[in-house]
Amino acid sequence: MNFKNKALAILLILIFCLSVLPAVSAVDYSIPYANVDIQVYDDGLINVYEEIDYHFDSSANGVYRDIPLKRNQSVENLHVYVEGAYSEYQIINQDGMERIKIYLYRDAAKTKKIQAGTDVKVYLQYDFTHVVKIYNDVGELQYKVWGDEWEEDLGALDAVIRFPDDKKLEYWINPAYSDAQAKWSNGTLSITSDGVSEGSYVEARALIPLEEFSSSTPYAQHINKNAGDEIRSMQKSDADTQTLLSTVGSIVNYLMVALCAIPLAIYYRFGREPKTDYQGIYEHEPPTNDPPAFVNALMSGFGKNVGDLDQKAFQATIMDLINRGKLGVDSEEDTEFTKTTFLTVKSTDGLERYEKELIDLLRTYELNGRISFSYMQDCLREEYQARAYQDRYNTWCQNFKNDYLPDETLSEYFDQTGSDYMMYFGIGALILAIIVGALSIFLHFRGSFITTIVAVFFAIVGIGCLIMPSGIGGKYTLKGKLYTERWEKFKKFLKDYSLIKEHPPESIAIWNKYLVYATALGVADQVYKAMKLHVYGGLDNPNYTANDLFMFYYLGGYNHVNSSFATASSTISAANNDSIGGIGGGSGGGGGGAF
Repeated sequence: MNFKNKALAILLILIFCLSVLPAVSAVDYSIPYANVDIQVYDDGLINVYEEIDYHFDSSANGVYRDIPLKRNQSVENLHVYVEGAYSEYQIINQDGMERIKIYLYRDAAKTKKIQAGTDVKVYLQYDFTHVVKIYNDVGELQYKVWGDEWEEDLGALDAVIRFPDDKKLEYWINPAYSDAQAKWSNGTLSITSDGVSEGSYVEARALIPLEEFSSSTPYAQHINKNAGDEIRSMQKSDADTQTLLSTVGSIVNYLMVALCAIPLAIYYRFGREPKTDYQGIYEHEPPTNDPPAFVNALMSGFGKNVGDLDQKAFQATIMDLINRGKLGVDSEEDTEFTKTTFLTVKSTDGLERYEKELIDLLRTYELNGRISFSYMQDCLREEYQARAYQDRYNTWCQNFKNDYLPDETLSEYFDQTGSDYMMYFGIGALILAIIVGALSIFLHFRGSFITTIVAVFFAIVGIGCLIMPSGIGGKYTLKGKLYTERWEKFKKFLKDYSLIKEHPPESIAIWNKYLVYATALGVADQVYKAMKLHVYGGLDNPNYTANDLFMFYYLGGYNHVNSSFATASSTISAANNDSIGGIGGGSGGGGGGAF
């Protein structure tokens, strides 16, 4: 899977994770507690008493309470009382809803809005008509003691519903996945909940015998049909569905957790390296004469797949061309304290395709016959130049792999079967996690939140399998393991200055060869320091100026090449942030609730 596909997969799961985040209210507040008391009268009228606690973490103008109204329903005899602030209210009748807008003040003159840290209790009492339904066989109360249109979570809920008679009724608490608990006692249904999240609700539904109502019920809805059995069937079907969803959710949770063991199984089956008979502690000479880019490609590393080249391969190839006399090094005073580094092309005879392509890329930044790293930096600050540089570098890497490490050659050194399985598992895990996560959000059931969390965790495991280096899932063959072990021991030797001092190369040519391979292995600094002290005895010795390779490193050419990648990447990243937004992608906007 290439980088773009990996990035797309990661982006999809990030969008999924962000989609479950709650919206942010314009006013920072919470609702720690609510108490609801409902009296059902024998004429069909219900009286509702609500006590709602608010805690404000920011200043606010007030709160509002929306009461949805169905056909023929009305709210009458409304009384509003506020504790903890001065108040006034207004009633706004909207289509299908009555809004009670309560303004809160901290002064008796009602000129200053409440401040952060204020606790307020709002008391509402009102009569509600045509809520109770009277059928031919039974009466019904179906009432949400806490609705799903609140913009904040509720900390805790206590609710009671008092019926006309103390005879026990058939009742249900909806939705079936709700954590709310209900208890019947002496004609009263008590409901408690440790919390109701935003977008959720708690609904009580009860079948009331017709004999509990008076002969005249003007405040009830009258429906000419039998409904008792249909309501019971409906509630049973919903409970059965929720039980099934909860059971399936639990099974899926266990399944996803169990599937997380698959990457470990892949590693133990395909990723464990073979053992060799190699016993060397150090390698004092380069183990092979392969091109430095070839060595770089076969060595694994953090975030690097076996067989892929990185920037060190590009740098090492430049230094190899300098060491072989194909590129020359030049400099001139830039300021009193700095010098500008140049490369000159001396010859391209006998070069491989990847070497010629590298020189052609560098020649893009040629001034007056010399390749200028200062000019390169200036060019790479332009977006089209940065993208062109990155594209040509990627092409250079791919062409080298095609010529030197095609699949049949790479397979001699590295078995990527396990890496492929890791990739397949990662893709499958992401798809499954997105599907399960989306269903757990939209198909509410008991334990759905846990399923969402498990899905996010499973997605993270999938992403890990997609981005992990191939060396974890795959493994070196016996030939590849021996090859990399010897080069690792040579790398260890190069990093240990005391060992180089004990076994110094016999000539500058070998020192230079060390420096080229050290660049490919990522330990060039150690070899450069050793050369500076052991060969030249410090930079006071003028002989170092005759060594183009040493001069290139000394003049910062190595770092200039490294900086070119950083500059190109930074330029492209900045350009991406300036892209045109799509429909709905503008700044500002938002929504509201509390005011």
